[in-house]
Amino acid sequence: MVASPSMEEQAADLGRRLARYYGDGTDVEYIDVFSPRMDEFPLAHRAVFVMNVSLPVIAFDGQPRIAGGIAIEMISDELEKRGLTASGQRVG
Repeated sequence: MVASPSMEEQAADLGRRLARYYGDGTDVEYIDVFSPRMDEFPLAHRAVFVMNVSLPVIAFDGQPRIAGGIAIEMISDELEKRGLTASGQRVG
């Protein structure tokens, strides 16, 4: 039986996929919800520990936007709403 990839491995894969499409315009970082680093992201911390949203939580500029899974389409939509193009350049 093949083990499912961990959330950390999924985040690394997401980072590679986004880098191929958007170039240097994105940065994906995995942060364990039980690590002290969570204190740096109070809104994500609240979402996980107060609002009990499903993991993983995907945040953009520290703001939680997607929870419960890694959906490349939803992430791409959010990046494009923020003006990021496939070439990695911001528009407007």
